[in-house]
Amino acid sequence: MTRVRANDYELKKQVILDRAVALIAQKGFDGATMSDVAAACGASKSHLYHYFASKEDLLYAIVKEHITGQVAELSAIAQEPRPAAERFQRFVASFVQEGAKSRNHHLVLMNDIKFLPPVQREDVRKLEQELMQLMVGLLREINPERMARAEVNSPYALLLFGMVIWTFTWYERNGPITPAELAERISALFLDGFRSGG
Repeated sequence: MTRVRANDYELKKQVILDRAVALIAQKGFDGATMSDVAAACGASKSHLYHYFASKEDLLYAIVKEHITGQVAELSAIAQEPRPAAERFQRFVASFVQEGAKSRNHHLVLMNDIKFLPPVQREDVRKLEQELMQLMVGLLREINPERMARAEVNSPYALLLFGMVIWTFTWYERNGPITPAELAERISALFLDGFRSGG
């Protein structure tokens, strides 16, 4: 007989994901146990296994949900009927705002997807490639000559993503620079260069 899901199934699942990503960001995937996650949720390990068959499945759900949401939002921005430079600024602003709000997810993506099984890891990599191609497209619109050589396309996009992603190893959104100001400075620095502005 098929077990009927409770009405609050998705809510409880989201609580597990939220508590788990905080633990994994703090302890690392190999340091955080399912017992730790269960304790953080005020639940039993058997309760967790009702939602996730393994710790790897839990990790996959965390990163897949996060990056799928990013791809959807940033794809929409990239396709807006605005000038390319404006879409670039909105893209960076959205990415920075999400990173400031979801710092734990970024840390887990940086440090722990190596623990996923190959098929799941490849699935996440494909989504990351989608994000990179969105940025390549914007940069190509902004400066076709600079992006004319195919071999420099990915490095330019990765330079930007690397700058933003590594920022969240130290950046505090409640500090003296707001996420909006940080995003504005990143966009200006990348598009105009350090010498061109104050």
